[in-house]
Amino acid sequence: MPAVSVIMAAYNVEPYLAAAMQSVRRQTFIDFELFVIDDGSTDRSYEIALQNAAGDPRVKVLQKVNGGISSARNWALREAQGELIAFLDSDDMWDPAFLQAQVDVLANH
Repeated sequence: MPAVSVIMAAYNVEPYLAAAMQSVRRQTFIDFELFVIDDGSTDRSYEIALQNAAGDPRVKVLQKVNGGISSARNWALREAQGELIAFLDSDDMWDPAFLQAQVDVLANH
């Protein structure tokens, strides 16, 4: 079971999605699973997610009919196996040490 489940809902974020996913995969803290939930995108977001997940068993790409960010996140929450949950918007990026810092804060408080 991974320590952290990272949840990323994606809707029409073709220009940003690869960088967002790579920022998670490049974390110094590696005990995570990443769920990317394509929420019915009409652009290439789903294909980009699949390309960026290839070869990394920690990354799971799901696709659903558009229902909004809450619907997408809730679906991933039901699938998540991690002890902790982290959310990352699909048009944002993390510093490589971000997840380690978050886990450390939670472990120490």
